[in-house]
Amino acid sequence: MNVCRRSLFILLGCVFVVFLCISAGCISTPTTTSNETPHTITITDAFGREVTIPDNPQKIAVSGSGSMRYFVYLDLDLDRIVAVDYQDSSLFTRENELRPYLLANPEIKNRAELGSAMAVVDNEKLLASGAEVLFMGGASSSRIEVADEITAKTGIPVVMFYVGDYVTKGDQIRETLRMLGKILHEDARAEEIITYFGSVEEDVKNRVANVTESEKPTVYICGVSYNGAHGADGTDPNYLPFTLLGAKNAASGIGETSQTGYAKVAKEQILAWDPDMIFVDLGTLTAAEGGALAEFRNDPSYEGLSAVKNGEVYAVNPHTSMNVNHETSLANAYYIGKVLYPEQFADIDPAAKADEIYEFVVGAPVYDQLKSHVQNLSYQKMEL
Repeated sequence: MNVCRRSLFILLGCVFVVFLCISAGCISTPTTTSNETPHTITITDAFGREVTIPDNPQKIAVSGSGSMRYFVYLDLDLDRIVAVDYQDSSLFTRENELRPYLLANPEIKNRAELGSAMAVVDNEKLLASGAEVLFMGGASSSRIEVADEITAKTGIPVVMFYVGDYVTKGDQIRETLRMLGKILHEDARAEEIITYFGSVEEDVKNRVANVTESEKPTVYICGVSYNGAHGADGTDPNYLPFTLLGAKNAASGIGETSQTGYAKVAKEQILAWDPDMIFVDLGTLTAAEGGALAEFRNDPSYEGLSAVKNGEVYAVNPHTSMNVNHETSLANAYYIGKVLYPEQFADIDPAAKADEIYEFVVGAPVYDQLKSHVQNLSYQKMEL
């Protein structure tokens, strides 16, 4: 009986000690709150695929032509990038870089490459990079099977994002920026860049709101790049600066052959249009035999063009280089606006305005650097 009583006292003592510990906080029970961030999130990417990924991944890989552009737009800490597309890597070299995002952030080139060609992903290199997520840029849904196969073989989720035409599918670009902002916890910057683009567009439009149709000359953009450099026959029927300025684009309405707006036209068509002013995209400089400028100087067929005869040929910076650099398109709009309507753009210094745009969008004023890469011909009337 004494043994039983002693055991009872010991048990009661233990219960009392445990009670005291709980009261004093020595033992805690796991709790969850409704506002805790989950370890993974499920998103619908730009091409309708449901993907479960780590929330706010710290190690990411990026694939596709010009695919790092949006991550620079989002002002992402580039230390989070562990592997990049071949075109963004040190394996891809060319004499004169035309991408503002890469001019402003050359350290991108130091990242490991994902493959040996544009948009190619080597699964072993992807795994070796330690990436938690692969972001794959594209302008169409044609690579969905490739994305799914990469995940099946590596276990790494793939998020597809849109990198196509800003004029006809601007909503898709804005949705993509918001999607990437959500995944990477850069929501505020995504909205900031979207708002900034919108404010620049509105400023350009408002300046020409009262220009009458009779005051608008017919204009033509040529030398536009698409899978390489082109001459006078390479144009853009939806050229953003012309669209914002409400200009009479000679090529408006012709069939497009790419997601960037590029279209090829015959020399006879250019002669028939006979535009009042011609703007030459300086990406043409690397085209065969000197591109559009050389054609206007040397081809007798073009001597009769009104713009050539009257000295109304102007140079603008390349807006398409590894897909469209939207910030260059916006900068070009101010220069073209000043050429077409000097009174409405009297307060604009195009070079300074370009640097203002570049600094906000890609993080550095790279106009002079870009100009030096196009033979210092940016934003001037051309002597033919």
